[in-house]
Amino acid sequence: MQRPIVGFHQDDEGERVAELVCGHQQHVRHRPPFFPEPWVLEPSGREGRVGAPLDCRLCDQGGEPACFAHLVCPDCGVVLDGSPHRPGCSRSRTTT
Repeated sequence: MQRPIVGFHQDDEGERVAELVCGHQQHVRHRPPFFPEPWVLEPSGREGRVGAPLDCRLCDQGGEPACFAHLVCPDCGVVLDGSPHRPGCSRSRTTT
């Protein structure tokens, strides 16, 4: 099941982990030729992938979404705590 990426962190071994809107996490690696994901290496590449869909294997297996999924914008991945939506988000509100 495709779930938007809401952020990234490094695990204890220095590997990058994508945080998904459903609350699950998945390692993302640049290991050519089988895993050619050069965007993982640079902060700007990772930032550019926030909001992008990633296949969540745990949701595919029938795992329940984590309890905070309803607190995250499904379009841009921002936490819905009063923070502004990311630029280009279809759910962003403008105030005048």
